[in-house]
Parts: sequence; C-alpha cells; structure tokens
Amino acid sequence: MMNEKYTCYLVSKSSLQSSLLKQSLEKSLDIIILDVSFTELLQTISSKQTNNNLNYIIIDLNHLQDDYLSKYLIIVDEKHLNTKEVLINSEPSVIVDDLMKLPNLTGLFYESDTMELMSKGMQKILDGELWLSRDITTSIITVHRKDKYFTSSVIAELTRREEEIMKLLTLGASNSQIAEQLFVSENTVKTHLHNVFKKIKVRSRLQAVMWAKGQQFQRAQ
Repeated sequence: MMNEKYTCYLVSKSSLQSSLLKQSLEKSLDIIILDVSFTELLQTISSKQTNNNLNYIIIDLNHLQDDYLSKYLIIVDEKHLNTKEVLINSEPSVIVDDLMKLPNLTGLFYESDTMELMSKGMQKILDGELWLSRDITTSIITVHRKDKYFTSSVIAELTRREEEIMKLLTLGASNSQIAEQLFVSENTVKTHLHNVFKKIKVRSRLQAVMWAKGQQFQRAQ
C-alpha cells in the first residue's frame, strides 16, 4: 500500500534483477516502490516543494555516477528534502569516504546479501532503524571524530530518560531492544528519539550516534 508519509524510490537501470528486487520488496513489505533512473529521480525531487514527507532513496551502486550524485546532493540541500539513502549491491571493500558523501545514509546491502536479508533490513529501516554493519558505523564515526564534524557548539539539555536512550543507541541497540531494556513501548522510544533529534539538531539516527560519540556521551549517574 502507498504510505502517505513516505515515498520509496529504487534507483537503477531497468533489468530483470531490479524488477525482481522491486517485486520482492513490495510483496514482503507491503509497500509501493517507484523504479526510476537517476535522471528521473533528479527530475522528480527537483520539482518537489519543501516538505516533511520522507523519501527513501534505494540506490544501486552498480549504476551510481559521481555527476549524478553531485546533482542529487545539491537538490536535497537546496530543497531541504527529508531523505534517507539506502545503498545496494555494495562490494565488501566499500570506501567509507564515499559513504559519507550521502547526507542521511540509513542502510547498506552487499552484493552477496539474499533477498530475505534485504527484506528484513528494509523493514528495520522503514521502522526508523539503521542497517549498517558495526564496522561501517565505527569507521564513519571515527572519520567524523577526526574531522570534528560531530562537535555540537551547544550541549543539549536532555532528560535522564533521553540520556539513557542515547547511551543504548551508541551501543548499537535497536528501538525494540531499547524498549525492552527500559521497560517501555517502542512508540515511547520513537517519541523520545524524535525529541532528542530536535534538541541536538540532527536528522538521522546515524547523525545522533555520531553526536553522542563526539560528546563522549555518557549516561548520567
């Protein structure tokens, strides 16, 4: 079914593989995915008005070109679009610096990943979680720390519960795991995370983790 709060795009060249992936994800996740070329994506998002609707951009790395990526980043920034990027068909030796070009990287799938694993990961992503390996996440955080991109000029005033959630977030806990640990509902966790994101001025889960790591964040005792 089409969700009014977000739109999913699969950016790839038309092929049997992309068609099968689209059909599989639509069936397993009960969503509609728009299969577009990068040119079509750029045309579509450039015509969008600034809004809070979420756009999931699933990008096939086999067909990603630097000039398209540059245009995409410019449009997202100028339009202040709410996007989350998911990369598929990645090689194991993916370069972290390349990943960091994307403003809101949310997921990364490898060429060897099965359709079942991709469906599981995409469901987590749609639920507001990250699908990145621990090694990739650690590498991204390390680079941000070195370049001091993470530093917040103002230390946000978080409640004790928000601090507890952020501590668990930096340990790699999912929303369901945080909820179980703190004996609250997942919806409560999502609400707290939404409030934290506003306070520390970030737009994604990964950015929140980097902020917390950069502040050498520790839960209040």
